[in-house]
Amino acid sequence: MFNASQLIEPVSMIVLTGGPCSGKSSSLAYLTEKLSNHGFMVFVIPETATLITTSGIDRRKMDGPKQVVMYEEAILDLQLSFEEIYARATARIFPDRKKVVLLDRGIMDIMAFMAKEDFREILKRRGLKEVALRDRYSGVVHLVTAADGARDYYTAENNAARTETPGEAVRIDRRIRESWLGHPQFRVIDNRTDFEGKIRRTFAAISHILGIPASLQPARRFLVREVMEDGLPSHKTIEIEQLYLRSKNPEEELRIRKRGQDGSYLYFLTRTRTAGTRIDREELIGEQQYSHLKKLRDPKTEALEKERICFLWNNQHFELDRYRGRHEGLSILKVEPAEAAEAGTTIPLPPFIAVKRDVTAGPHYDERNMAMKRRGPSLGRDT
Repeated sequence: MFNASQLIEPVSMIVLTGGPCSGKSSSLAYLTEKLSNHGFMVFVIPETATLITTSGIDRRKMDGPKQVVMYEEAILDLQLSFEEIYARATARIFPDRKKVVLLDRGIMDIMAFMAKEDFREILKRRGLKEVALRDRYSGVVHLVTAADGARDYYTAENNAARTETPGEAVRIDRRIRESWLGHPQFRVIDNRTDFEGKIRRTFAAISHILGIPASLQPARRFLVREVMEDGLPSHKTIEIEQLYLRSKNPEEELRIRKRGQDGSYLYFLTRTRTAGTRIDREELIGEQQYSHLKKLRDPKTEALEKERICFLWNNQHFELDRYRGRHEGLSILKVEPAEAAEAGTTIPLPPFIAVKRDVTAGPHYDERNMAMKRRGPSLGRDT
């Protein structure tokens, strides 16, 4: 995601990622056509690792760990160059058009193919922050490898650089997913349907990120009774401060967020239109602009502070929000729309989290209402 406040139409950067043979390349033509039908100019950045491998720098010919680190470092440098050039060029050449850049993999994929310590050392040498690199994109959509849930369709025929067995593909897929944990717009598309259904769900997820009206069920939210901490899988913990701003339009909600981890933060402005279909448009803003906008907070509200634990279970992305301040003790588990089952059906929930009830439609647990100043007990005392 790039700061494009001076542009008439900002450049949206969306990562399409996934394990080997997940359908990324095959879905790009469909996604390009559908997004074009909605008025977007679509640009595609091909997979950097495949470009490097097919041009002769082949990882399979490397027999030392230092070679692998240098290989992945070259991918990072080239990936960054591609992204910066595409974002800058499309913004300058087409300033008044809606634009989206689809990337066949993004920066954080690199961490899945090397030791985390080596990846972080590369970033340190360049003065780069992991959180800023991960959250620079407008959205990340992960297509699960066919080896996990559609094994009969797993093949290496459409990619000469692919050598993984189905078992290796599943392990790589899971490492890639974990490398993106914590991104504010992260979606996982599994193999529960045929491939046509899979790419339709992919388009629905991207539509949600871009603010295109789509037949997507709202996020399901569950009031949590207890969390068995020892059962939590690999996860990322994010600190969030959220404030609601005054708006002249009664059908538009404005909110800003400070979001980050390990002392590194990014800042976001979100506009939500609720006339008919709910549409969210989010943009990255600077710290100074965030500080200025805080002064425009709706005086009837107060800041919401929470700790968000992001994790994957059963090929679904979950967010566990633990609130602080007036709502201390309140925890809500959320399943993102792209992963949720059809309306009215039961969603399998992690066995290490005990829930009280579904509060998706409960107005008391709408965050705008939770931010309202009021007397009385907090929702954290809910029994």
